[in-house]
Amino acid sequence: MKLIKNIHDIAQLGLAPDIEQALIHNLTEPFDFDIEVTQATWNEINTTLYYIEPSDSDESLSQEDEAAQSMLRFVKNYPEFVDAISDSHLLALAIFTSDGGGCYVFASKLSQTHIVNELKIHLNN
Repeated sequence: MKLIKNIHDIAQLGLAPDIEQALIHNLTEPFDFDIEVTQATWNEINTTLYYIEPSDSDESLSQEDEAAQSMLRFVKNYPEFVDAISDSHLLALAIFTSDGGGCYVFASKLSQTHIVNELKIHLNN
């Protein structure tokens, strides 16, 4: 699992170009597709993105620190939305501060982790 606090770091994830573009499109849409405005807002309201990698399992996620596990549980239990951003990936968001700060979870729909299986239930709802 990778924690992304800087939207520019998405380029380091090794995603297929169409998936990377779809992810950035979805993350920047509320900010008129402006990456710099998106990043400034993320910094201001403490927004992060967790990428659950294809190699992750429930066991590997259980080895993450308690703060990360707590965030993942919160997104799983209280998603604002869960959207398919391509045929193969989903993006979920949970808001946890009054100023709109939150946590995104991005993962392949093929992931068999408990969190992704729970989030898939919310797709298209």
